[in-house]
Amino acid sequence: MNGLLDTMVAAGGHADLTQALTWPLPITVICEMLGVPKADHDRFTEWVDGLLMLSDPEQSAAAREQLCGYLADLIARRRTVRTEDLLGELVAGEEEEPLGEGELVGLGVSLLSAGQEATANQIGNFVYTLLTRPGLWRRLVDDPVLIPGAVEELSRFIPISATAGFTRIATEDVELGGQIIRAGDAVVAELGMANRDPEVFERPEEIDFGRERVPHVTFGFGIHHCLGAQLARMELNVVLEVLVRRLPGLHLAVEPDQLAWRTERLVRGVAALPVGW
Repeated sequence: MNGLLDTMVAAGGHADLTQALTWPLPITVICEMLGVPKADHDRFTEWVDGLLMLSDPEQSAAAREQLCGYLADLIARRRTVRTEDLLGELVAGEEEEPLGEGELVGLGVSLLSAGQEATANQIGNFVYTLLTRPGLWRRLVDDPVLIPGAVEELSRFIPISATAGFTRIATEDVELGGQIIRAGDAVVAELGMANRDPEVFERPEEIDFGRERVPHVTFGFGIHHCLGAQLARMELNVVLEVLVRRLPGLHLAVEPDQLAWRTERLVRGVAALPVGW
């Protein structure tokens, strides 16, 4: 990350943080975990971006095909030459518990799509929220020990999904919140609302870095808990720690209402984040 910031700072006093940091960092981390050569990182970014383009099914299908083909070739090479990256370890583990090529490719696609899109957008969302509430940013600059708690609180407060997810159909009558949901009714569960539940969180509409417990469900729950939750937390912590240390004067270079947001995506986030320092 310091290398990305070095390049950004060397280019001048202003930059688009999404292009300089929030998008390059997660794809670099995931690609290094999988053992993808650095020369192919940009291709992976394009494929992941196209894969999640809801407005263009053909582009999405083409991106998936290219990504799956590349990963299948990478897996085949791991069977010939063993490596210590994640794909290499999974291939080596096939001696005890064989995994089909489809499973390995599917895991790689999931890690790339979730690890890149969600984390990249949430880094931008975190910084946007902090810079539009300068008092919160200053608290972290003055007291970086608050950052781990801030990551949990911002994860709770900031909705990451641009949709309410999949529609479920009730299989039996259920009473929920004083309302009867009948068998056959369509139900949409909005995680963002759960994270603002006043029965769980005191003053849920406030951002409070000092909450003792933040049992949010941003990363899911139980068997549906996000596989990469700890990696995402680590990246978010590191980003904030480095930014407050190296660029304490970070600020938006435009008015908040001038920012554009990514649309027609599964994940919400700023399209660009012009900043100065």
